[in-house]
Amino acid sequence: MATNRWSIMLFVALLAAIATSVSSKEFIVGDDKGWTLNFDYQAWAYGKEFVVGDKLVFKYAAGKHNLFRVNGTVFQQCMIPPSNEALTSGYDVITLETAGRKWYICGVGKHCELGGMKLFINVLPQSTPPTPVSPAPSGKVFVVGDDKGWTLNFDYQAWAMGKEFVVGDKLVFRYPMGKHNVFRVNGTSFQQCTIPTATEALTSGYDVISLDTSGRKWYICGVGKHCLMGLKLFINVLPQSTYPPPPPPYHGARKLTPPNF
Repeated sequence: MATNRWSIMLFVALLAAIATSVSSKEFIVGDDKGWTLNFDYQAWAYGKEFVVGDKLVFKYAAGKHNLFRVNGTVFQQCMIPPSNEALTSGYDVITLETAGRKWYICGVGKHCELGGMKLFINVLPQSTPPTPVSPAPSGKVFVVGDDKGWTLNFDYQAWAMGKEFVVGDKLVFRYPMGKHNVFRVNGTSFQQCTIPTATEALTSGYDVISLDTSGRKWYICGVGKHCLMGLKLFINVLPQSTYPPPPPPYHGARKLTPPNF
């Protein structure tokens, strides 16, 4: 009886392992480029869904780069941790074991600060059971500043004027990573260019913000004096309309004769 029980337990464990391996994904960071200089890793990560159980693979020439797992502050400032914490194999496999924000940088020379070798992702918890895929959102995507992006010496209120922002739309802030950032603030902080301390800046260089609620929204850059120099945006988000559009107005002058019954 004991032998049968152990056989059943082993079989169940094997099935669980198979199920986990089938459901998890493996992401080669940077795809064919691997972990290298002068590559936009936030653009690479954009649109991908990372889930607990997935794996990240950092491929690079051993000795040329390395890999550190860091926190948000270290990521933003490109602070290099002690060298004994680095991964250096050239084929570093990281299993995403917990949900939440994850930050990775290269600690060789100025590779993080100047070469763009840094990656931020958000890991989702496993869904049990799997949830159905939601339909694609119907909202619009606004690239803030259009071709200019999020930069100095640009009138963002003039850019926003005449645009209609509705719940479900998205704002995309594009800028060279490390040169600017984005804070969501209140009206007072916006007016006075007060940089928050309790909230974390968005720093990916391709920050996507979903407009989930209606009302006034304020955004500023927290780098140096950039906000005081005009790097700030205010918009008003409208609620989604639940009513069909009215019929077109009748422009004719002809009088209709009622039918005879």
